[in-house]
Amino acid sequence: MVFAQGPLRLLTAFGMVVLPVAVMAQTFEAPPSFNAAQIKGIDRVGDNYTVRSPVRSDGLMRLYDIETPYGEVAAQGDAMAHMRLNELKALALLEKVAGSETFAKSLVNAGLNPIKYTGRLITNPIGTIKGTLSGIGSMFDRIGSGLNNAGKTQDSAIGSLIGVTSERRTLAATYGVDPYTDFPPLDAKLKQLSEAAALGGLAVTGALIAVPGAAGIVATNLSTANKLNNMSIEDLARQYSAAQILDLNRKKLTEMGVSAELTESLLANRNYTPIDMAAMVAAIDNMKTVRGRAVFFDAAAAADERSNAYFMRRQAELLAAEYRRHGNFEHIVTLGGLPFLVAKDGRFVTVAPIDALSWTQQSAARFEAFTKARSQLVAKSTGEIRITGQATPLARKQLKTLGWTVVENQRG
Repeated sequence: MVFAQGPLRLLTAFGMVVLPVAVMAQTFEAPPSFNAAQIKGIDRVGDNYTVRSPVRSDGLMRLYDIETPYGEVAAQGDAMAHMRLNELKALALLEKVAGSETFAKSLVNAGLNPIKYTGRLITNPIGTIKGTLSGIGSMFDRIGSGLNNAGKTQDSAIGSLIGVTSERRTLAATYGVDPYTDFPPLDAKLKQLSEAAALGGLAVTGALIAVPGAAGIVATNLSTANKLNNMSIEDLARQYSAAQILDLNRKKLTEMGVSAELTESLLANRNYTPIDMAAMVAAIDNMKTVRGRAVFFDAAAAADERSNAYFMRRQAELLAAEYRRHGNFEHIVTLGGLPFLVAKDGRFVTVAPIDALSWTQQSAARFEAFTKARSQLVAKSTGEIRITGQATPLARKQLKTLGWTVVENQRG
């Protein structure tokens, strides 16, 4: 069953090998499927992709299959699907840039062969392109950060020295994508164009956005209301090397009381990009009056897949948004492995990027575990499950019997 994959696997990793008797006696439902064209915020067809329909779900998340010229792309949950579709839209625009006459002339003027630096990159199938591992961001002022983060960054040491990494960061930020993307076709295209820019002395703001409308029409993956070191995540992505970003993360984690061992374990988790890590750390750091913030990172460090890590990043951002709205939370706890905020009135509140909550055996077992953990902490307590999507009537009914109020369509 696909249910044990992705974000749900993160939730099931903290307990419960067998289903409790109370769950076994319940009525369950099959997780629904959805018409891709009717899912809010999802553009089903783009220049280089088609979202297959119907879209399955697993009791918590919608499971997307996206057809592309580079192979089939899977995305677990709406948030990850939005990220991938934004990356595909950016990739389509970057390919137009690489094939444009303006860019070709710029390469010729720079003494480079346009054939080498243009064309669609279909020869590198998804999953075969791997980033280089080096902690050295660049010479002099960045070398200290690089040594501190050896083996944890995705910057290329040689690329940093000749300017490729700086150009790549600027190019990625211009198109609203993570410069350390784990999507191989986009990674390869950013590498191709940033190398051409660095070697040919081309300005990213010039020839590399020469196609009319090429930049500024992709919904950014870098946008968040939270700041790290008083800097927006987009500016951080544009101006700082991966090594420098990790150093900022380390500093903030230490200030929040996260142990050195957990900090290094978290920073070494390659399922997060440096930008994901910064967005997550910034979100939790901004909850200044909440105690026990280090608890969140215990759960975050356990993310053993890319989809799990992105789930944790989004949950951090959602929790921070809830904190900004109400500010009446005292501390963070984990129930069954999922972080919850504890309000001053004793309610347990979580906000999670769950887009299709249905009452399957597995989701029922998970919420039973949340409920048991909640009752062990505070007898006769209640709580709220705030989700970004919708819950089925049966799921809402069953959660109400467990003392949970479901709030749908939560935004962060």
